[in-house]
Amino acid sequence: MKKLRLLAGILSLLMITSCTPFRPSGEDTQSPPVSDVPMESGDGTDNQSPADPADSETIPPEVPTVAAPPAGTPGVFFADSFAALREGIVSENFLIYPDRPTLCITEAFLFEAPLTVSRDVDVIYLPAECAGGEPITVRCGESVSALTVMTAAPMLIEGGLLLIDAPAAALTVIGDVLPAPSAVALYCNVASYNGEVLAGNLGGSGTDRLSGVTLMNTATGKPYDGVSLAVLGNLALVHYPLIVSETDVRSANISFTTEGGHNIPPQKMDLTASGTITITDADGKPRTYLLTSERLSHNLPLMEIHTDGGVPIVEKNTYIHGTLTIDGEKYPMKIRGRGNASWNQFPKKAYRIKLDEGAPLFGLPKNRDWVLASNYADKTMIRNCVAHTIAASLAGLSYTPTHFPVNLYLNGTYLGVYTFADKIEEGKGRLDLGDPIEGNGGVTDVGFLLEFGWDYDQENVYNRDYFDTKYAFRIFVKEPEITVKNSKEFLIVKNYILAMENAIVNNDGWEEYIDVDSFVDWFIVNELTFNTESSFYRSCYLWRETGGKLKMGPVWDFDMAFGNHYGDLAGYNGWCTTESTYQYISENWMNHLMQYDSFTDRLVARWNEVKEDLRTTALGAVDDYAAMLDGSQQQNFLVWNIMDKRIGMGSVSPSRYDTYEKQVQYLRDFIETRWNYMDARLNSEEYQ
Repeated sequence: MKKLRLLAGILSLLMITSCTPFRPSGEDTQSPPVSDVPMESGDGTDNQSPADPADSETIPPEVPTVAAPPAGTPGVFFADSFAALREGIVSENFLIYPDRPTLCITEAFLFEAPLTVSRDVDVIYLPAECAGGEPITVRCGESVSALTVMTAAPMLIEGGLLLIDAPAAALTVIGDVLPAPSAVALYCNVASYNGEVLAGNLGGSGTDRLSGVTLMNTATGKPYDGVSLAVLGNLALVHYPLIVSETDVRSANISFTTEGGHNIPPQKMDLTASGTITITDADGKPRTYLLTSERLSHNLPLMEIHTDGGVPIVEKNTYIHGTLTIDGEKYPMKIRGRGNASWNQFPKKAYRIKLDEGAPLFGLPKNRDWVLASNYADKTMIRNCVAHTIAASLAGLSYTPTHFPVNLYLNGTYLGVYTFADKIEEGKGRLDLGDPIEGNGGVTDVGFLLEFGWDYDQENVYNRDYFDTKYAFRIFVKEPEITVKNSKEFLIVKNYILAMENAIVNNDGWEEYIDVDSFVDWFIVNELTFNTESSFYRSCYLWRETGGKLKMGPVWDFDMAFGNHYGDLAGYNGWCTTESTYQYISENWMNHLMQYDSFTDRLVARWNEVKEDLRTTALGAVDDYAAMLDGSQQQNFLVWNIMDKRIGMGSVSPSRYDTYEKQVQYLRDFIETRWNYMDARLNSEEYQ
């Protein structure tokens, strides 16, 4: 069950008891009566008795505390761990105590699961920090007319950790800071709170309680799996999984069951709007709950996109207007398809978003342009996230796009787990290409961003022009925007690349043209991940700031890396950048650089400098992202039932790796194996 408002779960509840505070045997000092203890309302207003006019500065007396009852105290059941608590309240030993036993928690521990004390009982929490992960419910019958709670932690009740079900009891809470009456009304079914009747009509004396829920799928006419009901005091919270459509949430066909075995007939309601539901027990006594709902998004952010009029996205060149919603915040925007193979071959499409106004989504630098990658061929759905985490740890790559997983809805339908990323472009927090330099004859130098893509059509690169060299093909000028081929800016870019290539091929002054650190780190990232597209095939980028040297990167597109491409080298025992049989350009710039000692010496030194951190970073990223996807990946593969199918050019055997856990383990094993190969080869005689 998803935890609700339990993040601040450190508590120090001292006592829950009947009208007279519990005083262990052997205690000499009588606790002061409840009426003599100062009380503070939820808004900080003092509710204490009027002070003596002659002494308005009187210091309030201390809040009474309680010590542990001595071992063997009659009527006291001791619990020093969650296991003992859970076992104790259902054991026969707990039932031997006459009347109302006292349950005494003596040690600090975590509430690991919901617990219900189903008989009239007094509870003592010693002043230890018992952390709340799940709620504990204390149920008392109508014979219990009063309960007193002494606490220093309002989050005990306000966080839904302590649920009191005592409809006939007058609840008194004493402490330095008190829970708000609204929290007590939500989580505690009591007759009154600190002498005041609670506002609203929640709770009641009815003994029947909600226990289950059924939500119908209008498309299939069958109930959805994974819908559950969490009852926290007077709050009835319907949890529904990611695959439930927005239509079935806003116009829900829903029914409930009760502990008394009654079925509440199906009814139509909007689960996005809170309301109340009342049930009546066999004696005609009512019990009213606040009914609300929450989508189980697990550990991933939830993004919702609604196109205007619900228009489908069928083009990757034409934008459609709509609205992006993240955590209730709405952003007007437009959206279109994107990608090459991911758009043309896979049913799970990738998208590009352009906000009407720039915004710092998820705390990233403010921008208008963002990307949603589908990762359809990557069954771990984390290869891009892991690779970009690796790249971000290397200082030689001055900019690496941020990638992290999200759950995506389009027009109310769950599309699965996507990777959200900033788009590679010039902008704040991204690339700084600098300003053009102008002379008497116009522009003399310009910064630029280039992309390799031999099999890209022009539509895929937004009508940008390209040029070829002897060792590189289809070099697209992404920025600056150049619409006229052989314009002055275009020729400045092309001539710089030709001069650089000539220097590299002839081993003559290439250090003057390239940022060597970026080339070295780029090589390490692409080789550790075995990214076959790094042989200047496609999705390879280069950029240069005006007046500076050419830098490799930013890195991009790793869904077919980490051993997930049918054209990979057998055994992954080679350089995919310069030796791969799948290498489109059999002789590229990196082939030449890898022949020069001045380059490989820096490569070996850099590898040995960062290799241990790289392995830790890579394997840690796999574990972190896999944990984040733990619940969402299950929902994703309910929509995309592909775990047992070979997808596109993927090479990971679907029969051998037929579960998500096995796919993730394959990724871990690949990183370890590849790291060992690189370490052995770079430190061999070949490069000494």
